[in-house]
Amino acid sequence: MKDNRLEDMKVDYKTIKIPEELRQRVDMGIEQAKKEKEEEKGMRQKSKVLVFTKRAAGGVVAALLAITIMANSGASIAHAMEQIPVIGAIAKIVTFREYENSVNDMEAKIKIPEVSIENEDGTVNQENTEKINKSIQEYTDEIIARFEADVKASGGEGYQEVDLDYSVITDNDRLFSIRFDELLVMASGTQNVKIYHIDKKTGEMINLKGIFKENTDFINVISDNIKEQMKEQMAADEMVMYWLDSETPEWNFKSITEDRTFYINEAGKLVIVFDEYEVAPGYMGSVEFEIPTEIVKDLVQEGFLQ
Repeated sequence: MKDNRLEDMKVDYKTIKIPEELRQRVDMGIEQAKKEKEEEKGMRQKSKVLVFTKRAAGGVVAALLAITIMANSGASIAHAMEQIPVIGAIAKIVTFREYENSVNDMEAKIKIPEVSIENEDGTVNQENTEKINKSIQEYTDEIIARFEADVKASGGEGYQEVDLDYSVITDNDRLFSIRFDELLVMASGTQNVKIYHIDKKTGEMINLKGIFKENTDFINVISDNIKEQMKEQMAADEMVMYWLDSETPEWNFKSITEDRTFYINEAGKLVIVFDEYEVAPGYMGSVEFEIPTEIVKDLVQEGFLQ
């Protein structure tokens, strides 16, 4: 993935029109770097423009050097540079293990992935990698402990099915998201959703607040839109019901929180997710609301939505 993005950067560099004098400076800088590398032969070398690493060579060095020079050579070139994707962290699933337990009619199948977050130079970001895997472990351990406690309390004579699976639902230049879907079946079924997000620009886990600019009123803007969607859906279909302006005020949906479950769908739209029973009767299941980009485009950080 990283190689493709660097190749794209090389293409962008070749297509940007810059003054001939500046191009000569770039070419001279590249030739000088090659000469120094040959002379030093394995010694760590430093450039005033860029520190070369063992992983940088040939066209990659040329592309990065040119980008460094051009970004400091004037407003017009800097503006053109905004179209080049930011090189950031790479997040991926490296392995997973599976917990399985069956006692008579009580059964659990739980998949537990392990995530790796890499820095720009290909090294593992230990702090952020450990942080997300610790969070996933605690989440799955809680589900396992609950199942085992139910088995012990019932003596294995009850009926229960627990199924937890995961999927990567977003993997673009800015965001990597893993979704967990839990299905708990006893007398009836219950659906729960948990989603972890990694901002590739920083390599850190973020929540809903993390995709928005600071000091913006995204909570009220999104909450008001969700209420409008609820009303429209109920007006269009008598089988659709949400807890909104109901006879039980404490059940009514009032507002989202800054850590509300969300994801970015394939169309690049923000989707807000509610578990079963959170904002509607159980028969509605887990419900989702796609938020129009036009109402949040001035509030969200660049690169998250389309």
